[in-house]
Amino acid sequence: MNILSKGEKSMAGTANKEKDTKPQKTFEQRLRAVKEVTEKKRKKGAVAKELGVHPNTLKNWIDAFEAEGEEGLIPKKRGRQPKSPSVDPNRRLRELDREVRRLREENEILQKFLGKVKIKKTDRFDAITEMKEEHKVRRLCMTLDVSESGYYNYVNRPDNKLSDRDKEDILVIRRLMETENVDDADWILLEMRKEGHRINRRRLLRLLDQMDMIEEDGFEPEMNPDIEEAAEEELLEPVAAE
Repeated sequence: MNILSKGEKSMAGTANKEKDTKPQKTFEQRLRAVKEVTEKKRKKGAVAKELGVHPNTLKNWIDAFEAEGEEGLIPKKRGRQPKSPSVDPNRRLRELDREVRRLREENEILQKFLGKVKIKKTDRFDAITEMKEEHKVRRLCMTLDVSESGYYNYVNRPDNKLSDRDKEDILVIRRLMETENVDDADWILLEMRKEGHRINRRRLLRLLDQMDMIEEDGFEPEMNPDIEEAAEEELLEPVAAE
């Protein structure tokens, strides 16, 4: 037996309809209410009463905030939500695994390429300098197969560039050494003088030493400040021809 009269049923229906159409609390209202409890340590009942919601509703907001952060307080559309397609929980792991394998393969290809192509260390160091704003120096050094300490030694040298005259003479020295397959300093000195180059034995030996350092360290060494240009322009030393 129904204890409600027709009039009471009509009033109850109207009340339920008004309850269903009651606007949701905004994100800002929910967040403010949650912080009143979590930060200011106020009681849930008092805050819920001020906002005009049930204490259990406020508790649900707090739980959502602790689980999802502020995104958990964004109001959701009322009514039945469409079912989301089933998501494979291992799909993301498989995608990450494929990405790791791809990156490893690309790195292996790069290392093989660097091993086959003769790229001077100076060029690699310069490339690191250009890219260090976007990538960590340690990662760049590992990828380009150079030591991190070697890179910093290169960029921190006060005078790590040869003079134009030194570079020109080194090219001549290398040409003579490669053409005749001879590395005797006296022979090189004699041939350079025959070609009209003004060079003495002391300067030649210095350039030969610097050439060895370039090949070993991969960058041009600093000039020796004790060697003055005036000393290099002294009278040519006589060299006995073989």
